[in-house]
Amino acid sequence: MSVITTSYQFWHTYGSDIQNGAVVLSAIAAFAVINDNRALAKRRGTMDLILHQESDRELVDARTEFNKIKAGDVRPSTYGKSDRINDKEAQYIRRVLNVHELTAVAIQQGVIDECVYRTWFNTTYIKDYEAMKDYIVQARITYGNPCAFSEFEATAIRWKEDRAWGAPPSIIKRKWKALKGIFTA
Repeated sequence: MSVITTSYQFWHTYGSDIQNGAVVLSAIAAFAVINDNRALAKRRGTMDLILHQESDRELVDARTEFNKIKAGDVRPSTYGKSDRINDKEAQYIRRVLNVHELTAVAIQQGVIDECVYRTWFNTTYIKDYEAMKDYIVQARITYGNPCAFSEFEATAIRWKEDRAWGAPPSIIKRKWKALKGIFTA
């Protein structure tokens, strides 16, 4: 048998399987590239957010005043009462907590990369929550919104618990929990 005849028979017999395999491998490679690009874009977006938060003059000024309030003698909950909600201090607190809330929502929705953001802001985020717990409770009462700053609160508590137990980053914990659920179901 000649090489041409053997090649023809081989291709005639297995050619469609080879083509199908090539299509499947191409699709897998395309999904891998798309997934990598999505993760890279998410990390880049997180870095852009961090850079913005660190360079936005109004936010930096609000953050400076917020830190003075945290270190001051007046309890932050005072600024959550209805007669103080228009004070500059209350505005600074709301501005910083609103940024934290928005960030927590973005993390929860998968818009930004939690590991990157947490690497930069972990301690600050937790300390801000600890310092403003009373303010958050009072603001919920004053504004009649029991969900005010709830995503910020949940994220800060989760991060604090992860750190307290020396646990792996929560994203790994959540994936492990999901896998355990699959195998025990």
